[in-house]
Amino acid sequence: MRPSKDDTIAIFGMGPVGLAAVLGAKVAGAKRIIVFDRKESKLAFAKEFGATDCYNSLQVNPEEVIKDIEPGGVDFSLDTTGVPAVAETAVHILRPAGEAVLVGIGGDLKLNMMTDLVAESKKVAGLVEGDAIPQKFIPEMIKYYQEGRFAFDKLIKVYDFKDLNQAMDDFKAGKVLKPIVKM
Repeated sequence: MRPSKDDTIAIFGMGPVGLAAVLGAKVAGAKRIIVFDRKESKLAFAKEFGATDCYNSLQVNPEEVIKDIEPGGVDFSLDTTGVPAVAETAVHILRPAGEAVLVGIGGDLKLNMMTDLVAESKKVAGLVEGDAIPQKFIPEMIKYYQEGRFAFDKLIKVYDFKDLNQAMDDFKAGKVLKPIVKM
């Protein structure tokens, strides 16, 4: 999945993986980055990272939102939650020939192969650890970081070991996305 400047992407789950996807979609130049999460603090991070549209999925129906703002569906969707119903939604909101990528580990999906996929040539792919070639991907990410286009350091906060409890409290409160504890 590589969105381009003319593409719209919907991303479900604004944990570190989802937010990294927002950064990646922004670097790729996606025209619209629509995100869904259940926590306002994570939606605020997503907006800061480049999401164009942010929705609390406890307050809206994502399928209805997409019908309203992208009537033909989105080009790409990404589910990082691992929740089967969310993965199904990620497929339903695609435009014909769109692609859904599932990175969350979840249970069984209930999709009708004919109506949900084949009839509109939709694709579903699984993704593990970014599905990248590290020798190529890491230098690319470093370049984007140096250019100020991939601010991954905003995803993390480093704590001294003596502050382990504070790291956990900050994570639970949504103040930090990925606490790193130095030993």
